[in-house]
Amino acid sequence: MKKCLLSLGGCLLLLIIICACTGKNEAQVEVQVEEEECLCPHAVIYLQPYDDFTKAEAKKLVPKLREEFEQWLYGEWKFKVLTPKSLPKEGFIPERNRYRAMTILKSERKNLKSSEIIIGLTHKDICVDAHGVKDYGIVGLSMRRGQVCIASDKRLEKKSDYWKPILHEFVHTFYGSGHCPNDDPKCFMKDAKGHGRFGIQKYLCDKCMQ
Repeated sequence: MKKCLLSLGGCLLLLIIICACTGKNEAQVEVQVEEEECLCPHAVIYLQPYDDFTKAEAKKLVPKLREEFEQWLYGEWKFKVLTPKSLPKEGFIPERNRYRAMTILKSERKNLKSSEIIIGLTHKDICVDAHGVKDYGIVGLSMRRGQVCIASDKRLEKKSDYWKPILHEFVHTFYGSGHCPNDDPKCFMKDAKGHGRFGIQKYLCDKCMQ
């Protein structure tokens, strides 16, 4: 796990050391510091439970999410749990007993503030038009760089793996990254295609870590 831990005192000490170096070394050190600072967002992530997904359930997820986010993603992450609310009725498909995920994301984005990142949590089945199929059942959906995403535990074999699709959708949303270019079945960013094998996912592969 990489974190930026440069305090004000540390920066002053570093400046003294830089001044004692040659011009060539000075440039190298300055570039390195700039890169480290850029890799440390301090984002507040709002968890939005829907319908029968309780606030207590969402709070129970927070320690695990914080642990895994800090292990695999740059920065320090804070989570806040919002009060549960209803899924938008216009997104419900009675004949499939599913909700259109894009309708949920668009509804959430209407009231979004510029600095907020919201992850929707639901037990309900969600879907999107994909793979040539209308209302294809999925585990999660996100708007890349759109600050909103949603993950459902409906299709998970083990509910304890729920943090994995949450992390997956957050990476799409926050970093704008696509699915795993290695198509590595053990990578968190592997395309689940509706039925992800989350039990074998263990890491972010080398390409996704970049």
